[in-house]
Amino acid sequence: MLDLRDGKVIGHEAVRDDITMLGQLGVFPPAPATALRMLTWRVTGRATRAATQVTAQTAEAAALLPHRPAGSVDRV
Repeated sequence: MLDLRDGKVIGHEAVRDDITMLGQLGVFPPAPATALRMLTWRVTGRATRAATQVTAQTAEAAALLPHRPAGSVDRV
């Protein structure tokens, strides 16, 4: 839903239904073998280690970017 004023969009709202979309793509609910792999990944701590690694890589990549003031936006 768009909120228009003077021909310009001044606000928007969206309602997403990701579960239905994933079902239409055939990935939800996961197949039993996939669900077991997901559970094993979580229980063994691999999920936590992967999240920690991605967070560290993101911080390293962000450190290489030029500093920008908070709230700055690129104009195209």
